[in-house]
Amino acid sequence: MNIKRGKTTNEQRPDMKSLKSETCGYIKDMFAQHNMPKRVILSFISIIVMGFGISLFSVSGFGVDPFTSMNMNIASSLGISFGTYQMIINAVILLYVILVAHRGLVGVGTIFNMVGCGYTCEFFQKLIQPAIEEHYTMAARISLLIAGIITLCFACSLFFTANIGVGPYDALGFMLSRSIKLEHKWVRVITDFTVILIGLIVSGGFSAILNGNFSEIKNIGIGTVITAFCMGPLINAFNKNVSAKIFNVDYEKISKELAFFMIKGSIVKNAKPVYILKAERNSNINPYRL
Repeated sequence: MNIKRGKTTNEQRPDMKSLKSETCGYIKDMFAQHNMPKRVILSFISIIVMGFGISLFSVSGFGVDPFTSMNMNIASSLGISFGTYQMIINAVILLYVILVAHRGLVGVGTIFNMVGCGYTCEFFQKLIQPAIEEHYTMAARISLLIAGIITLCFACSLFFTANIGVGPYDALGFMLSRSIKLEHKWVRVITDFTVILIGLIVSGGFSAILNGNFSEIKNIGIGTVITAFCMGPLINAFNKNVSAKIFNVDYEKISKELAFFMIKGSIVKNAKPVYILKAERNSNINPYRL
């Protein structure tokens, strides 16, 4: 029994060293980017702006983005705050990405997104809702919807161009796209449709549709459709004309699947090749000794 344990431990050591090498390589690449403090600060600001944009969507009453709609409906059904549930589900997705998929998708921005987006949305919604109640006309609702679209698209563009990690839900889409060999835009449509359906079922919205009681549908509406299918071009416009200039980067050289560039960088640029790791192990050299 002792011999078997020893073999298992020895067999696991190369994997652990490879894991450390890849992780160190990824961290070096991420922090080697120019203007890293600026990227971190603006990524944090983008999450605050993103939460504000989502709150405008929510207060408008025209629905929110697909992932948020599911989280709001489930949180309401469970009787917990949206911010808390959003953080929990993001943490579960993030754990899958790190352990099962690839840690190269994770960065400082991922943590900002996981923790801050839901609570920021709740904070602004509590401020805006009472202020708009006396003037809650159709014109006001449409204005909130338009303002929400523009604000959310700008925030998403700023977060994307900062390039210090992707949101957990976005990371899931990237990994599924890679696993099932399907273009990311189609995977995103599938995942968005799936989370909308889950939210409808959990909140009773699906039954409301079957009974023709559309007024009972919660957090899903024209705003959800717009965010699911029409945000891409506007985000792309912000990327090229605003965010790229803020970060002083050439947007045309940024891959559409930016997260996979980060993964390649962590493996190719700074991670030690396998044959070097083997040589170091055979010569009893500590590869992490300075």
